Amino acid sequence: MKKYIFILTLLFSFSISAQDLYWYDVLLDVKNERANDFEKAVDDFYSSVDFPEGVSMTLSNIQIKGQGFKETHILSFVSPSSQSLADLRASLSGKNWDDYIDVVRPLINSARTAVGNASNIHNEDQFNPIGQAWCFKVDSKDIPAFTAGFSKLMETFNFPGFVGLAQVTHGMSNGENVLIYGTYSNLNDAFTFGPKNEAEANAFAEFGELTSDISEFTQTWTRVKIKEYN
Repeated sequence: MKKYIFILTLLFSFSISAQDLYWYDVLLDVKNERANDFEKAVDDFYSSVDFPEGVSMTLSNIQIKGQGFKETHILSFVSPSSQSLADLRASLSGKNWDDYIDVVRPLINSARTAVGNASNIHNEDQFNPIGQAWCFKVDSKDIPAFTAGFSKLMETFNFPGFVGLAQVTHGMSNGENVLIYGTYSNLNDAFTFGPKNEAEANAFAEFGELTSDISEFTQTWTRVKIKEYN
């Protein structure tokens, strides 16, 4: 039986951006007693990086997550240009990079990466400090229907923050290939997320009926920004 649990940060509005966003995430399981050292090492290194125009990186800790999700921190690189994002990744080399890796390696238990792009974006200028991701397994033939259902939901559900529907193109974990990612301005907004009236509740129900038949919800996790670099 395919599962569906929808508590997504579908931070929706009527303003849909036609511009894609490309992202590159590094998720790390940092040793608890070394978290401060890790965050300082990241800050020391990325404060000196010359970011291409339009590329940003956010260092966050992952404060809310389900059982089995071991990563504690995430470095999120985002850009409207795939080339600029690729250029930044290619530039991370040389002695300074090697020195940074030598410092960070003893502070972590493990690391993994994921790459993708988001093309169904709302409230792009409201990229708030608290972000939540919902992860789904969707058969490739059903992704257009899932996307259409998300778009229809956006016509009714109004949430004051960024939201985007993204596909994972590299670094897929356990078959998760579609993400909905949105942001909140504060924890109260995150705690009180959900439909605020009958129309929104009906829109959620309709989206749930559609997607429960074509997708499997796998997990959700929430990060809180520590610092942004660009």
